[in-house]
Amino acid sequence: MLDLLFTNPDNTLLEKMAVTPGMVERLSSNIEDLTSFSRAYIDYEKARQNLAANASKSNAGTIGIGTDYSDNSPANPFQNVFPLVSWLMNTPASRKMQGAMNRGAWSVTKKEDGKFYIQLPFTYGTTEPKSTQGECCWVPLDLAKCGSNAPLALLCLKSCEPIMDSLVNETRKIKANDMVCYFQREGETIKEAQKRMDLISMAYFTAINVILGTMATGTATLKPFHGLLEVMEDKAVIKIVGTNVLSAFDSVALRLAALGDGDYKFACHPLVLEGIKSVIVPGKFNGEYPDGWTRNKETGEVAFKGHGFIADKLVPCDITKGTGDVWVLEGNTVGLVMGTTFQPSEKFQRHTFGATDTPSEGCGTQCDYYYNFGCAFGTDANRLMVIQGIPMSAATLGDTLNGLDLVLKPTTIVPINIGE
Repeated sequence: MLDLLFTNPDNTLLEKMAVTPGMVERLSSNIEDLTSFSRAYIDYEKARQNLAANASKSNAGTIGIGTDYSDNSPANPFQNVFPLVSWLMNTPASRKMQGAMNRGAWSVTKKEDGKFYIQLPFTYGTTEPKSTQGECCWVPLDLAKCGSNAPLALLCLKSCEPIMDSLVNETRKIKANDMVCYFQREGETIKEAQKRMDLISMAYFTAINVILGTMATGTATLKPFHGLLEVMEDKAVIKIVGTNVLSAFDSVALRLAALGDGDYKFACHPLVLEGIKSVIVPGKFNGEYPDGWTRNKETGEVAFKGHGFIADKLVPCDITKGTGDVWVLEGNTVGLVMGTTFQPSEKFQRHTFGATDTPSEGCGTQCDYYYNFGCAFGTDANRLMVIQGIPMSAATLGDTLNGLDLVLKPTTIVPINIGE
């Protein structure tokens, strides 16, 4: 019919329909406007979908929606519990430095390399005596001080999505038959679920970097950060061969005897700890545990020289070789200082919007940024030790652990096999 209106050489049909040429012109104009709008909207929607596909916003709140997903469970246990991080955050050294930072009393300098450095607590001592041989009197000793610094590093997480998605997700809510779980809770908006995933993810990545970060490392989970690994890799920290577990800890005992007691802990991978436990057994003839070792009959937990173990999957180990490290840590000389909590407070968040009038650019992008900064540090390398190459249980070299790679050295909060 429209073709006839625009192509009829005379106005016979127009007259029959009581349509004037002016009406045809207006109708034609409206159709052209509608066609242009449709094309623009299609362009906008394509751009929005492309932006959504490349956005960094989590799909929390949008996965498992629409069908009855209420019967669900995690594929594996949560892997965001880090006992070593918890201990490190609460050492006497950490509390001292964190308290100074919170009061604004810490010393920070920006050096020529563009990085900020914090002044670590000083240690002091007395100098060697001046020779007074052949004289009547000694002279008083002098005091000496020693202090080092550690670099602060920035950690951040960004979460972006097209403005259309952001606005819609402010109103959509998760229903009872959706995939309700720890990450998606009934009755909350998708935006709220995404916000929680942002904070959980930030805390997860931060914890990993606190332990395994170095200023020269960059992986899917690690950013340049002065973590505990960098402290332990320092050349001044002694490395002890751990092939023979009892002999290695005898070496540790000698150093502890020379240094005096302290707030010591032994940190290692859970499989390494099981390997240690396998050799801490009562003697065949005297029924006693090896010298320096104790074992709780109820829990099976072991201790050496009265100091316990921290089992944490972040401590390095080689599952293929069946060996791992033990980090000997002393709480008065090793610690952590951070700008804010692992789930950053609002003060450490930034929320931005980039607007555009171009449909092909999606008309705008909403981004949320979460920041933190800090470092792990050590003030006395002599009180830190690394026992390298401790054998795990012989069973780890067989088929016992097949299929467990995702949870033995996890790289995500709830590991799941691809395709599940």
